[in-house]
Amino acid sequence: MARARRITLPFFPHYVRQSAATLAFSDAEDYQAYLYVLGRAATRHHLAVLGYALQPEAVHLLLLPVSAPALSRTVGQVNREYALWRHIRERRNEPIWAGRFQSCAFDRPQIWAAMRYVEGLAAPVSSREAHHHGADPAGVLDLELWREVYGPVRWARFAGIADPPFEAALTKGAASGLPLVEMAQTRAATR
Repeated sequence: MARARRITLPFFPHYVRQSAATLAFSDAEDYQAYLYVLGRAATRHHLAVLGYALQPEAVHLLLLPVSAPALSRTVGQVNREYALWRHIRERRNEPIWAGRFQSCAFDRPQIWAAMRYVEGLAAPVSSREAHHHGADPAGVLDLELWREVYGPVRWARFAGIADPPFEAALTKGAASGLPLVEMAQTRAATR
């Protein structure tokens, strides 16, 4: 059976979800290693990391690629390098990730709703604290756009707002690989 086509749109934010075949993270060192590899890969492939939530069973990322291949190259590099690090560390060779990553593009105005969704997930490690404090100790996030629009004080007021229709569309879009770029136009037409 042919696999679903994943559409990547340059300069559009993307929600990425990678499920784990086994526990992807077992301790703080695992999370730090993943973030380190993510930062290196994002820099190499000219991709901005806008937000993340790392759960033991899945990874959720908000990424902004500057070219179509940047997204798959970055996530592929992160998955390979992190898996290699775990295999060497644990002296085992079992798969870390369950299949391909899922993703979908969405309109720029929806970045904030997507960020609230990802940071609202129950995750031991996320970009939530970086956005609440205005500093990223891991050095992975691109905070420039966020600072222009929100900053820590304003973000604290808006961080808890949910958008269930968008969140459902985002998870459905990631499973299908299709972009959500028409969603904002549809909402504007119905108002």
